[in-house]
Amino acid sequence: MTRQDILAALWHGRDPFADPPGELRALDLQGWRSIHPYLEEAVTGFRPAVVVEIGTWKGASALYLARTMAEHGVSGTVIAVDTWLGAVDHWADPGLFAELAMENGFPSLYRTFLANVLREGQAERVVPLPLDSVNAAELMRLRGVTADVIHLDAGHEEASVAADLRAWWPVLRPGGLFIADDYDSLGGRFPGVMRAVDAFCAEAGVKGPWSQRGKAKFTKPEGSGTDR
Repeated sequence: MTRQDILAALWHGRDPFADPPGELRALDLQGWRSIHPYLEEAVTGFRPAVVVEIGTWKGASALYLARTMAEHGVSGTVIAVDTWLGAVDHWADPGLFAELAMENGFPSLYRTFLANVLREGQAERVVPLPLDSVNAAELMRLRGVTADVIHLDAGHEEASVAADLRAWWPVLRPGGLFIADDYDSLGGRFPGVMRAVDAFCAEAGVKGPWSQRGKAKFTKPEGSGTDR
């Protein structure tokens, strides 16, 4: 599936990067574990046509995936899913709340993301999808868009992560790779992530997860259908 196919399926043929403003925001690639061996291996090992990232923030890891594709001659597209409204911790913590960069009472992160992609010259490899996780997954299922690789970096609460795993598993093709961020086998800051991922893998009967430097990965069995 090409980027044009994805735009036709998810944006009714419109390009969200068309007609950019004359003056772009300054480059701001704030991120966490945006460069990671699992992300590089996802590109070089799977050579994906479609990567979905759920929880993309300002685009640092999505851009790393896009650049890695370009460097290795992989003609894939990164679908970046986010509301760009922040998560619970951004609204609960005063310091994190400031990172939402409010404009007229509304977070302005989406504009920063778009500017970052344009400044990095990766608009032809990235398609944003400004929806919440569950609705984005449902839209992709309705439109027949499947993923070769999924990188989940959205909510950190156990129930939220469990819901995301259930919603996105049918979108991942059999044999595809699932990567979950904020996974720490020692408990870490977000123990709910590890509990949700471990429980999902056990329930779905998949091998793993394997973890390294705050991310976990596991693959969807080749014999799996579109549902669990």
